[in-house]
Amino acid sequence: MKWSFSHPKRWTSYCHVRLVVALSLAVQVARGQSSPAGANWYFGANAGITFTGGAPQALTDGNMRTVEGCATRSDPDGQLLLYTDGSTIWNKQHTVIADAVNLGGSPYSTQSALIVPYQNSTADFYVFSVSETDVSYTRVSLPANNGQGGLTQKNRLLTTSSTEKITTIYHCNNLNHWIITHERGNATFRVNLINDNGLITTPVVSNVGSVHSQNKGYMTPSPDGRTLAVAVSDSTGGGFVELLDFDNATGKITNPRKLQTPETAGAYGVVFSPDNSLVYLSTMGSKTVYQIRVNNMTVTARLTVPSAGSSPGIGALQLGVDSRIYGTQPGADHLFAIPQPNQVGSGCGMVAQAVNLGGQKAMAGLPFNVDTIPQPIPKVRIAVTKLDGCNQFLLSSKTENLDLAFLLYQWYMDGTAIIGANAPTLMAPKTGHFLLKVRETKCRDIHITSEEELPVILVEVDPTARALPDSCGAFRLKAHASGGVVQWFGPGISSARDRLDSLTIANIVGSQTFRARVESTDNSSCFSEKLVTVSFATPAPFKLDAATRTVCADTLTLRASPTTDWTTFNWQVPSGGNLAGTTITARQSGSYRVTARSAATGCRSGDSVRVTLHPTPTLTLPVHQINTCLSAISSGYLPVDAEQNPAVTYNWQHDGQSIGTDPVVRLTDYGVYTLTVRTPAGCSARDSLRVQSTCPPVEPHAYMPDAFTPNLDGQNETLTIHCTGVAALTLTIYDRWGEPIYHASGTPSPTTGWSSWDGTYQGQPASAGPYAYRLEMKGADFLTVFTRKGVLMLLR
Repeated sequence: MKWSFSHPKRWTSYCHVRLVVALSLAVQVARGQSSPAGANWYFGANAGITFTGGAPQALTDGNMRTVEGCATRSDPDGQLLLYTDGSTIWNKQHTVIADAVNLGGSPYSTQSALIVPYQNSTADFYVFSVSETDVSYTRVSLPANNGQGGLTQKNRLLTTSSTEKITTIYHCNNLNHWIITHERGNATFRVNLINDNGLITTPVVSNVGSVHSQNKGYMTPSPDGRTLAVAVSDSTGGGFVELLDFDNATGKITNPRKLQTPETAGAYGVVFSPDNSLVYLSTMGSKTVYQIRVNNMTVTARLTVPSAGSSPGIGALQLGVDSRIYGTQPGADHLFAIPQPNQVGSGCGMVAQAVNLGGQKAMAGLPFNVDTIPQPIPKVRIAVTKLDGCNQFLLSSKTENLDLAFLLYQWYMDGTAIIGANAPTLMAPKTGHFLLKVRETKCRDIHITSEEELPVILVEVDPTARALPDSCGAFRLKAHASGGVVQWFGPGISSARDRLDSLTIANIVGSQTFRARVESTDNSSCFSEKLVTVSFATPAPFKLDAATRTVCADTLTLRASPTTDWTTFNWQVPSGGNLAGTTITARQSGSYRVTARSAATGCRSGDSVRVTLHPTPTLTLPVHQINTCLSAISSGYLPVDAEQNPAVTYNWQHDGQSIGTDPVVRLTDYGVYTLTVRTPAGCSARDSLRVQSTCPPVEPHAYMPDAFTPNLDGQNETLTIHCTGVAALTLTIYDRWGEPIYHASGTPSPTTGWSSWDGTYQGQPASAGPYAYRLEMKGADFLTVFTRKGVLMLLR
């Protein structure tokens, strides 16, 4: 029996069976249908099928002819993107992508090709080619060459001395990929990662399981990515199937479990059931598909496939997007199917001619599909159990599709996290609604909340007291009781009200304590009771600043000063109206009453003030400015009349001196005159006027002697200067050398003049003789300073 078109010596009745190792997220339930990436298959001698119409239908437009390995990739809508046999790559138009020929794959390699998207891209792919000894890779960009596709890397060597096995599994982040190969002649798995930096050529190495001295057979991952299945055989007989655990966070492979019996000779095709519980094995020496239970490696069914084609055995097995398993017989014009692969035993079924290939021929291989690892929905369920004893309720949890070794727990009560409640179980601390939030920290950060929020009712009481607004010593007591009947104990609580959960108490003075008790209705020994204390101190009465206020005004501002006890105020005015606020304006005499209120306690306090308003007299002089020359008035005075008002007294002042108490005053000098009037109630008013001179201005003039005789004879002892029109004088005397020997200022008297120098210098009589002088005069009617210079004689 030969599995070859043109190499009869290369293939005999057996071929290596390769076990596919699945690396994926640690999910625990079966997927339903695979992703649309596997919606189209091209394989064998120009054969193909599509799942896009529901039931698989034949495709006859493929250009690929391969004895064994092949790979196909479709987009998320199920539209074909590319396919390959490891040597040539075709695009969706079934034309060869530019330069995508003479790649490293062999049509006689079990898994000669693998297509892996770069981080879930639908345009950028790694294509791995497997010969009978080496693994290389090429990178494809589908948008290149106007959408015809092109290569960005070609025939890059990944590893040598390899078996014919290659597969991929998603990293636990469901974005990156692990690429898994196995070395020839030893027990070494090589696992390379494709991440955002591209293909990492340094592998994670696991030396585990059996030695692969035979090259044939598939390597396939389980749908949940936890288990790797490897079929190993060659064309001369022998063979086994081995399962291993895979850690899709680290790429490590562990825990090998091997099945090797005469029935596993020629082990070739291997695939998992969608629920990960079973693995199916085909061999190239018989027409039997073996169903093997994953957990104990026992054969649970032997499915006979009606003979077809030219081989005594069966080729590849592959899981379709419809969750059926499909198999091939080399040379057959159809595929067989296992319709219920999750069913243990023969009930899984066998459909001999499940898909007609439309005249094309199947060979030994079927394309392995790189699907997104199904993400079964993680779940958290919680339950509550009543234990023996009082208030013993246990909350427990159960998780699905989560790794218990990587879980963090947080219990919540009434929406608030319970401090320290971080275990899978919780004894309910009090009455409330409980839920559980769980976080899985393995690779991905998964947060999930329990589907239930369970009520737990304990026998408990938690009494509170709240002051009622505007009550001044009344409180609302609330038991907050659950799980039984409440009863209150305390002053002022009657039997008619002591069974209420909420009740009001009033007239609290000082501190008073109340007790609330709740007792289980079916177990009197289960009860809870607590005390609550209420305290209230009535604020000291509010007082205004004064009991009476008397002012000389038409209005008066009254103010109530807020304190920590009294914050708002309301006034009652003599007219009967009401005003709110801390200050009001009193516009009439009478009693004003204020009511103060405490926002904190609701208490009220009142006080009053008697207001007396005395009107202020009105005073307006008929004239405020008089310009005159008194010397020109024949009488020598001016009369000013403030008008007669018998209800007031008068007081005129000039320069601070009282000059009259009559309404009429006579003005005899220039300046400001002020009149004050006062009522019998002591209220007063004031007004003033100014009298200014309008006499012609007098130019300053000094009468300076030519000589004087300070000789102690009593005549002309000092230099006396007489002036007219002068307000101030400054005199400087100089000796013959121009040095000043006398300097003084003064105000001349209109009658006696200004007595200045006495003829001495530094206390000694000055020498007789001439002395120069400088005299500065400031006029009464002029701003300019007048200066006079001359010489006077000092005679002895």
